[in-house]
Amino acid sequence: MAIEPVTPTRAAYDPAADTEFPPPDLGRTVHVVGTVVNVDPEDTPHPKVRRGEVGKALFNYLRNTVAVDPLGRTNSTRARDNRNYFTAVLRQTATGAINPTRTRIDDPAAMSRHIKRAGRYFGADSVGIGRAHPALLYGGGAMNDHGDTGGGDAATGSPDELCRRYPYVIVTPVAWDYGMAQAHRHHIGDAAYDTTLMQTVLVLTAMERYIKELGYTAIRGKVNPQAAALAGGVGELGRNGLIISEKFGARIHLNDAILTDLPLAPDKPIDLGVEDFCKICRKCAETCPTNSITFEDKQVFNGVEKYKIKWETCYKLRPLVADHWNVCLTCATVCPYTKPNVWWRTLAVRTLTATPTAARPGVVRALKWIDDRFWGKFATKRVRWLGYDSGIKPGVKACTVAGCTAQHGDPRGAQRSAGDTRQLIQLESTNIGYYAPLKENVNRFTKRS
Repeated sequence: MAIEPVTPTRAAYDPAADTEFPPPDLGRTVHVVGTVVNVDPEDTPHPKVRRGEVGKALFNYLRNTVAVDPLGRTNSTRARDNRNYFTAVLRQTATGAINPTRTRIDDPAAMSRHIKRAGRYFGADSVGIGRAHPALLYGGGAMNDHGDTGGGDAATGSPDELCRRYPYVIVTPVAWDYGMAQAHRHHIGDAAYDTTLMQTVLVLTAMERYIKELGYTAIRGKVNPQAAALAGGVGELGRNGLIISEKFGARIHLNDAILTDLPLAPDKPIDLGVEDFCKICRKCAETCPTNSITFEDKQVFNGVEKYKIKWETCYKLRPLVADHWNVCLTCATVCPYTKPNVWWRTLAVRTLTATPTAARPGVVRALKWIDDRFWGKFATKRVRWLGYDSGIKPGVKACTVAGCTAQHGDPRGAQRSAGDTRQLIQLESTNIGYYAPLKENVNRFTKRS
């Protein structure tokens, strides 16, 4: 599986021509059905935005503005001083050498159990181990969001060569705080998202160095983390383009994966019923404020059959709403799987997974009706946290509690172009708000239901 957009690079995986690596098993939600071009990390969304290839407004928003909220300036790239952005500082740390005295491992299954316990000790909410496959890897260099991959010369080679040398991938997701995530499209939701990103970097850094102290190679930035999560049984891929996990739904942060030669016993993909639920639900598509999530069936993209997300439109909204929030999170929050990890949620998931595939549509419709009836078709929960108040109506100001020190003015006022202002007014007039879906989405969904 490859992150879009696809630009041909020096490597590609052709399942019809490869006998050493049969098509990977990624579960029911994703299938490799053709040639997969391994995407160079520099041709993935974040680098393209940084280079200004997704529009001037988004480039200026990311490179030339600072976050309105002080927590945002601490936890995101839009800081006044990048040295105050702890995640950036951590990513710049050099990695250590591999211990020349290798720990002997006689039981890969026992080591797998141990590495999962170690991952949770470091701060991961779950740990998945998958079998490496050329279709899961990036082409060209390594994802540069975290600096040094730690692989040195060991990280060079084609995807096939790397998978032969390092046959396992490890993913260590961290879950967002459920209550804070209810304030999506708000500084509170941003804090939940950005803090888990910082925590994933801590977990990955610790796990990488631990594996090296055991005497084995650990390489970051070479594997698509979503694909690794599918192969490692962390979750399934939803219509919203996110990994939906068993305990936390879509509210998990993956960030990266580790490619290693540490002897392990890989997990298998899991079946949570996401394939059956997403065919019917479409709740994320209905509430997406930018129409970035399709109502249509899956399509084959770069040799992979999956739901196609329009990431460009998702990104382009950010400069227009930057005074209120940074990352939308709506598609993750409204997902019926994203509920508190309590007994009735576990019962619902287990009921669906225990149901024969042919009978699942009826169960899905019943569970969807319950979700709409008791949780609403889109989030309306008011969240108060650390002096912030999300409000429940479009246009409610970010903080209503006395004593909040956040600066919620518009320091960019004079810098915002007239075109941007017109677009923002137009968005507000369509009742975008913090929680309300666009009417055109609702109407389109109603016609297809």
